[in-house]
Amino acid sequence: MNLRRSISLALVGAALVTATAVPAVSASAPIDGPAGSVLDVLEADGTALDSNWYDFDILEVAARAVVDAKGAGTTVAQLANPDAALTVFAPNDRAFQVLAHELTGKWFWTEAGVVNGLLGALGPNAVDTLETVLLYHVVGGKVDFATAKSLSGTSVPTVLGPTIKLKYYGWINTLVLVDQDPNDFNPWVVNSKRNIETSNGKSIIHGIALVLRPADLP
Repeated sequence: MNLRRSISLALVGAALVTATAVPAVSASAPIDGPAGSVLDVLEADGTALDSNWYDFDILEVAARAVVDAKGAGTTVAQLANPDAALTVFAPNDRAFQVLAHELTGKWFWTEAGVVNGLLGALGPNAVDTLETVLLYHVVGGKVDFATAKSLSGTSVPTVLGPTIKLKYYGWINTLVLVDQDPNDFNPWVVNSKRNIETSNGKSIIHGIALVLRPADLP
């Protein structure tokens, strides 16, 4: 396995393995976050790994794993805070399936299979690495799709620190997110999953295809 593949698995595979390794974070145990939080929205359809590749089960499990391990001390816990004003670019389960195929050369036909395909990547700092990846998908403040596309050509800072460049292609009505890795396909906002607001309107979620990478992986 080359260095690029090893780092990629450590970044995203950690999300999956950590979730299965922490007994308190099960597929049926959502975070006790108040109604109106980002996690409350993501968990509205349930928290089990299932056959729907276009929701956010793996992302939910990843966030719960970090919060369970680090509690309120992690910025990821803000996803369960209804008073937080956030924009979350949320990779769907298909994004993780594509990543697993890219890294292993195999297609895994179940969400559990995707998890199993990435198990070998866990390292001793899995929770910290997972936290880094999640925070690269979060931008402070509420940015709806109309505002995001008006910012095309500019870079926005993430909660993690490194920026994401926004590029809007009007002819296909698609917003592409340019991450810190120039060698892979960039994620894009799935048009049917944009502008998903929390019930109090303070935060907003845009579903994305592919997983954002916070570093240029060799």
